[in-house]
Amino acid sequence: MSYRKIPARAALVAFLASSLGAFALWACGPFFPPWLLNDEAGILEAPTTWLRDALQPLLPAAKPAFAPVVDEKGPIQQTAAADRKDLETALAGLSPERRQAVLDSYIKVRDAIAAYKEKEATWKQEVATAYEPPPRPAPLAPLAVPPGLPGELDDYLRGAIAYHQGKLDVARAAWEKLLARPAQERRLRSTWAAFMLGKTALANDPAAAIRGFERTRELASQGFPDPLGLAEASLGWQARAEMNRQRFDEALTLYLQQMKTGDPMAVQSIRLTARKLLGDPAALSKAARSPAARPILTAYVLSRWDRTDYDGPLDPAPARIWLDAVRAAGIRQVENADRLAWIAYRAGDFAAAEEWLRRAPAEAPMARWIRAKLLLRAGKLAEAEALLAQAASGLPATADHDLWEAYENGVQPAVRPRASGELGAVRLTRGEYAAALDDLLRGGWWVDAAYVAERVLTVDELRAYVDKTWPADLAGRYKPGEPRNVDEPGDTWEIQFAGLAPPPAEKIAHDLRYLLGRRLLRTGHRSDARPYLPENRRAALDDLARSLSQGRDAARPAAERSQALFRAACLTRYQGLELLGTEIEPDWFVHGGSFEEGSFAEDRANAKTHPHLGPSPDERQRVARNRAAPDKRFHYRYQGMDLALEAAKLLPAGTEERAGLLATAGNWVEGLDPKGARPLYDAIQSCCANTGIGRRSRKVQAITNVEDACPADVKPKSEEEN
Repeated sequence: MSYRKIPARAALVAFLASSLGAFALWACGPFFPPWLLNDEAGILEAPTTWLRDALQPLLPAAKPAFAPVVDEKGPIQQTAAADRKDLETALAGLSPERRQAVLDSYIKVRDAIAAYKEKEATWKQEVATAYEPPPRPAPLAPLAVPPGLPGELDDYLRGAIAYHQGKLDVARAAWEKLLARPAQERRLRSTWAAFMLGKTALANDPAAAIRGFERTRELASQGFPDPLGLAEASLGWQARAEMNRQRFDEALTLYLQQMKTGDPMAVQSIRLTARKLLGDPAALSKAARSPAARPILTAYVLSRWDRTDYDGPLDPAPARIWLDAVRAAGIRQVENADRLAWIAYRAGDFAAAEEWLRRAPAEAPMARWIRAKLLLRAGKLAEAEALLAQAASGLPATADHDLWEAYENGVQPAVRPRASGELGAVRLTRGEYAAALDDLLRGGWWVDAAYVAERVLTVDELRAYVDKTWPADLAGRYKPGEPRNVDEPGDTWEIQFAGLAPPPAEKIAHDLRYLLGRRLLRTGHRSDARPYLPENRRAALDDLARSLSQGRDAARPAAERSQALFRAACLTRYQGLELLGTEIEPDWFVHGGSFEEGSFAEDRANAKTHPHLGPSPDERQRVARNRAAPDKRFHYRYQGMDLALEAAKLLPAGTEERAGLLATAGNWVEGLDPKGARPLYDAIQSCCANTGIGRRSRKVQAITNVEDACPADVKPKSEEEN
């Protein structure tokens, strides 16, 4: 996506926001697909990525020894349920009455602890969000350990009560007593006790905390039960202890191990740790020298989406900080040197990017991509094109993430659709028009592809490409999705995530054939256009063709001809967007005609924003030849107005009928373009000045508003007028 939005788009968004409010804008406004060809800065910008994806190649090869255990009810209820289950197992040898008595008294204590923990958790959430923090809950009330518990459960519960009362020394003593028991007497609570000894030491004695967490994993490996997944969780807690000791490289390595287990919080932990490191020069220097931490920091920097402002370029600061740290550490040879070339390119240090590329595997997709971008900056388009094509083939086919989040954050990750769009931009500049269209379509860059299809290719070139590549049977398999952001049932403004995921082939075929059909109609090829239009638009085309044929049949009575021509005018006016509308400017069919986004062609031709990848003289000539006629918003209304003027001339002068027909057609345009409607006003005053419509129009020096005279069956039943 180009980071520099065109002024008209910014103005439109600002207008909608002020008129509708921010919520209404996003809840009810359309999806604006990103553009690529309007500013080459977006093409030359470094790709980004998601941290999870950037870390995948770094994960340990061995299968993890432990797995996270997640309960949808939350850790408090998870612990309570496991505790009860273990107690029931431990009391199995008692009589039913005695077992129930012990169980009831134990659960009463456990419920009190759980209730206190719930209050504490709620309080912490409120403190984080409330303007005025609420008071902390009252301390846990004194609780007694019920008699009759097996020794290890007695020890553990004593420690738990003391822990939640803030008596950490008492808690630690109880859990150490538990772990001192013979192994056969502490099967149920050994992992719990070791883990909690680690937690209690975390703040004041990180080394002791690490011993506790390591022991948790040792016990689980020896077969001691671990129903809460504490062995896996201990990796993250041990990483926190390492951070407390300022050993960030060890912390990052532990978090990476935890990510391998599938823990959903591990990636966020790495992100927070790396962010802290980036702001700590001494710690960052140490991480840069660590073979284990360095690739993790590199992955983090590549995942940063920060921009200098909402519409600005990617912020180079994180990349520069990390690049400087690696340089200062004297690092010259690393695995995945292509990633450091990527970092250097993002930092704007192109010399360093070249240097790292010399150390990177030449066939690595990112090495090829970064080399291609450097070649583009040097104006070497042919060499860049070849490398881009090679890079695209080696990249992931799609972004396996929340695409809406990526769109809203302007993320353009290192995936094939992004590289495909850039390749299309290069090929367009080099005059390889059909190949450029193909690349843009397959990358999901629909608006850019529409520019090439409507304004650059000739009709014959477009038709040849469509017939060869996107046949009718493929388009026939397309099934529209649910309606989006529109009022008319059945209408679809389906989201296309340019640069993130390729659209389904059947959708490309449907949309491109429809675009070609409308273009053929605009150029007068009505019979040729029919097979390319969707089935639900062909009846309107047939009606239009029939009406024009009857209206221009000199053998028919004048009144009949006028009626037929006026019907054609009404069809052109009310169904013109669907039959004749341009995908982009001036009609913006891509937005259902309801929104416009300035001039794509003008932005594309701006030399200031296209020093290397602007249009060639041939492209400019083609764009000029392939304008809509007239080149005005809702151009088909003007064509309908001309047909109405033709129909009016077949009616008697001085009649209200003739004046009403002219006024109807003038009303289609006047509100949008008073000057453009002037011929209709002049016609009314010339033929029908003494009619009521003529007099009222003359009084206000504009065409008076009249009831639309078009047949009811021509007008859409439920559609905002275009």
